[in-house]
Amino acid sequence: MGWWKIDRATGQPIAGEHSALSRPPELVLPNAVPSVDDDEADCYLGDGPGDMGSGLPAEFEAAIGDGRSLTDQQLRDCLLGRVVPQSLADRRPQLLQLVEAFWLDIDGCYEDEWGRPARPAEKRWICEDVIERRRHK
Repeated sequence: MGWWKIDRATGQPIAGEHSALSRPPELVLPNAVPSVDDDEADCYLGDGPGDMGSGLPAEFEAAIGDGRSLTDQQLRDCLLGRVVPQSLADRRPQLLQLVEAFWLDIDGCYEDEWGRPARPAEKRWICEDVIERRRHK
């Protein structure tokens, strides 16, 4: 699985970053390496969390089940703040269960690779990735 260091403010990979294991010019590892590159000030995104988020919008649609849907901002509020809009109050338990399971999986992925749960900035950019993928499905 690939991991890359991101800018906390933009969520974009930091240009020119490579693993501390790199030994230029012979070996340049463009991906971050867990247990080598992790620093408390750094944030990383990876293929695993992206893959986990790819099916989440469909899971939300199935849980809502009646043609109603969430706007991008409502999805963001639900994922990051556990806020369900009043118009979907009847689906609140199902939606919050999805949110909790999703973040448990994400934190488990980070625990497995980095020995820690996902950091707030990482969660924010994982959420934005979910929203972006939903727009382009």
